[in-house]
Amino acid sequence: MMVGLAKPLSSVHSESAKQDHAQRGRAEMPLLANWFNSMKLRHKLFFSYMAVILIPLTILGIYSYQQSKKLQLEQAHIVLQDNLRKIDDNLSYKLQRFNSAIELISYNPNFSQIFNKEYNSYYEMYMDLKETVDPLINTTTSLNKDIERIVIFTENNLTQRMNSIMPIASLEHEEWYKEAMQTIDTHWYARDGKVFGVRRIFGDVNYEKKNLVYVELVPSFLPGSLDLSDIKQAIAVITDPQGKVVYTTEQDSGTGFAAGKLAEMQHQEGGIPGYIWLQRQLRESNWTLSLLVPVETLTVSPWKIIRATLIIEGISVAVLLLIIGLFTRGFVRRIQRLNHKMRLVEEGTLTINLKVHASDEIGELESRFGKMLASINLLIEEGYQNKITQREAELRALQAQINPHFLYNSLSVINWKAIDAGADEISRVAGFLSTFYRTTLNQGKDHILVKDEFLNTKSYLEMQLIMHDYNFDVTYDIDEEIVEQQIIKLILQPIVENAIEHGIDQKRTGRGALRISGKLGEDNKTLVFTIEDNGPGIQPGMAEMLLTKQSRGYGLRNVHERIKVQYGSQYGITIASEPGFWTRVSITIPKDSEKQDGVLK
Repeated sequence: MMVGLAKPLSSVHSESAKQDHAQRGRAEMPLLANWFNSMKLRHKLFFSYMAVILIPLTILGIYSYQQSKKLQLEQAHIVLQDNLRKIDDNLSYKLQRFNSAIELISYNPNFSQIFNKEYNSYYEMYMDLKETVDPLINTTTSLNKDIERIVIFTENNLTQRMNSIMPIASLEHEEWYKEAMQTIDTHWYARDGKVFGVRRIFGDVNYEKKNLVYVELVPSFLPGSLDLSDIKQAIAVITDPQGKVVYTTEQDSGTGFAAGKLAEMQHQEGGIPGYIWLQRQLRESNWTLSLLVPVETLTVSPWKIIRATLIIEGISVAVLLLIIGLFTRGFVRRIQRLNHKMRLVEEGTLTINLKVHASDEIGELESRFGKMLASINLLIEEGYQNKITQREAELRALQAQINPHFLYNSLSVINWKAIDAGADEISRVAGFLSTFYRTTLNQGKDHILVKDEFLNTKSYLEMQLIMHDYNFDVTYDIDEEIVEQQIIKLILQPIVENAIEHGIDQKRTGRGALRISGKLGEDNKTLVFTIEDNGPGIQPGMAEMLLTKQSRGYGLRNVHERIKVQYGSQYGITIASEPGFWTRVSITIPKDSEKQDGVLK
């Protein structure tokens, strides 16, 4: 049974003295904080490096000096066990956080649905990935700095993303794939210098697709988690259940051991001569953590350690002073130069030539400051141009307001003069023309009710009937359910005009007939308008050309392109014809309930 050394007792102070000391301590804390904050960056760097180097070295020297040689090996064993436990706690804690992140993804019902759903729409798939998958992956990565990347390997037909989504077929050749897919646990592996965890995504019992969460850690994870700076020449070894070395620090220890032999040497009878070998099973993985320390490093004379510590501290201070002088001269000077540029911009000088001399963090600041300055100048120029454009637009808007009023007033005068003169035909033409232009202009709005679009088309047809001496017939078949629907204006009149010019007017025998209809589509989600004439029809192959090429005398392509731009490529115009008998032009657009702010659901 080990006997510990008794700690020296501190002198006893009175209660009032303790209270005074505590008050002085609380008063001094803000002063120290203000003093440190007001220091120059060069001085802060100096004191920071001094603290980083001298404090660990001083602690190590005092600790080594106070140890008794009699208890060195026993105390060393306890210390090694404690270090091994801390490393285990540190690794297990991090792995537990990673396991929790993996479980959050693998058991997420939205993930399960997305990665098992068959997508027929790239837009729907894009929105699901953007609104559900990307935020969770990005949040998990940002909250866990040790995670290099998160990849979902899936059997679904999702678009590949090199950083987040990959086909699961690319993993089937891996030796660990079968084991990972057979259980619901998280498995950790180390292959080709990469440390990663995998877990199968489980969803509803109806889902049969294979999906796997792959979380890869940063290369510095294991080296950063195995802190052996307090143990000289110590080797940390992590092995898997098969005894293979996952990671070892032996390349930095200088002991000359080969990583492949470390796992075999621990099973030798009597252990490894001259070394202390400790093992511990990591709680959050199936790995084994081992620690190998030479005995000679634990029995060094305390005076030798103190002497070496003092020498190292002296050398460190000397080197530190030299490094700080060289480092801060270039480092702080670049910050001062950038600060000077910013001060010039603050004073109003926006034409600064800013050159970037390096690609480090300060270089990035300089680059981004230059880009920001260029953007400011561009915004100023754009603002100036926008003011000119705004003035011109206001002038054109004023002219556009004057012209319609003048046209309406003129048509009203013609109408009343025709009525006074008994010219009913002229009065009707003036009325139709007034209605046509009123619905065409539509108070400057791009969208119009279906009933007003038909009123515009009907006014145009009434004028055409008068011009053609009523030598053709027009019939209307409009479903009352659609008259209050909103559509873009001027999609019927150009097609009616095209039907009269290239259909009715080209008919050589018989009386012309034009039929206009509007109704709900078969899916009750679209509006279908049809303009049919009994003209000579369209030759085979001509219909597609009318919708893709700009031809003189046809307005079909312009209407077709407007519909596709406004509603999407799945909507537009279709043409059917039987040469010598008839031509039918159909327009398909979505109901306005299927649109929100001009964008399809």
